[in-house]
Amino acid sequence: MKYIQANIEQGTVSLNSEEIKDMIENSNFFEEVVDISHQVYEDNILAFRVKLDGSILEEEVERDLEEEGYVMTDEDEYTSVLLEQAEYFIDSAVDDIKDRIESRYNIAHMGSSYNIYQSSSGTSNVRFVLTLSFGAIGHGQLFEITNAVVDKNYTRNTGEFQ
Repeated sequence: MKYIQANIEQGTVSLNSEEIKDMIENSNFFEEVVDISHQVYEDNILAFRVKLDGSILEEEVERDLEEEGYVMTDEDEYTSVLLEQAEYFIDSAVDDIKDRIESRYNIAHMGSSYNIYQSSSGTSNVRFVLTLSFGAIGHGQLFEITNAVVDKNYTRNTGEFQ
């Protein structure tokens, strides 16, 4: 667990990564959330390894395809569409999480970044690293930190974090 100080309109508030992890878990978008904040040495940044709920994603995509009357018979094409939609889905989910955190703690400036990696083929196992910043850090720098966490800890041979 990592403790940080976040700036609010009238001072600072103490946060810990477990509280934020619980908020992410309660969003119902994800199957698994692991606090990996100890892997980020920068102050005021929390990090989480997250597994997307593949069933929700598949239901959404299938509903959209059905509404458009598009039938997909190629398995690779279907997987490609699902993975593309995963990014949109994660964007929306992260925005929702940020809104809830900002509202709950009255945080003035909060940033986020994520990097999707896939630990196995198919869409039932889409995972990503999510970083949240509670200080003055640009999106580009936060994205670099997110990528560094993935690069440092992702093992291509086993498909799992070390």
